[in-house]
Amino acid sequence: MEVVAYLRSAALVLAFVATAFSSRRVWMLADQVGLFTFGLGFYLIPGYLLQFQTNGTIDGLHLFIGRFLGGTMMGQAVMSYKLGKSKDPAVIGMLFTLRTAGCMVLLIMMITNGLLFSGEQQGQWNEQYVWFSLLGAVLWMVGNLIHLIQIRDFGVLTVGCTRMENHLRLDFFWHFVLIFLHIVFTEEMGSITVPRNTFDGLHVSVNQTMGVLVLIGSLFSLVATGFRQPEDKRSACLGSLVMHGSYVFLILWGIVITKEQPFQTGLFNTVTSGLPLINFLSAYFLASKTKKSYRSTSTVCS
Repeated sequence: MEVVAYLRSAALVLAFVATAFSSRRVWMLADQVGLFTFGLGFYLIPGYLLQFQTNGTIDGLHLFIGRFLGGTMMGQAVMSYKLGKSKDPAVIGMLFTLRTAGCMVLLIMMITNGLLFSGEQQGQWNEQYVWFSLLGAVLWMVGNLIHLIQIRDFGVLTVGCTRMENHLRLDFFWHFVLIFLHIVFTEEMGSITVPRNTFDGLHVSVNQTMGVLVLIGSLFSLVATGFRQPEDKRSACLGSLVMHGSYVFLILWGIVITKEQPFQTGLFNTVTSGLPLINFLSAYFLASKTKKSYRSTSTVCS
């Protein structure tokens, strides 16, 4: 490896050591800043972040999917930041539980893709994928796991049927089905959204990574229906607003400005991303913002 590659890996490890063994607040801040920074990088310069980890040239579809991944990461970071300020222990407990479980699924998928799609051919991962993306995923999972096992009060979740909760449930069901199809039938769903004869390993890997992150977001929508404070539910909505807003912007940019998206597939993508955006706009701005008081009940792990 080149010296720059060693420095990248060393920086990841040093940042992990400095934050993972600090307070929960420090780790959460590092998690949010890191996730948003990498998301912004994938959104603005996906070619650079993908090129040094793969063999061959980066095409337009690589960039398109990479930017979608970036938007997903930024939305997750915003949601984590807002929910991290909650005073409800159930919110913090679910935040770390779902983040850790999601990181484990992501890591398994990344290892599998690294084994399946590594080599000298076009669109295959190289060793930089192991020492940058895979290493980062391992450290991300371990850091969240360290702070998850330190939580003693996981609070309680409630069950209700308010307008906000129905919006969140609708988002969960919509994305659970859609992302499940994208993860399991990656090439088939990809051929629907972007007409293409062949998909290389990089196309499949980045699309599946984005799918796992969106799936984590949809699970957050489901558990957010049990949050006791309406503001916490709105925080979950805000992250999804950022995510889907970035999707719609990319799609419309591809249709109108660059004309990289054919109208038919662009329309399909706009509908699949625009409907959740409308759903969350309705939830965030129209649903009740009234705060309610709840009895202090919790589940404490001894």
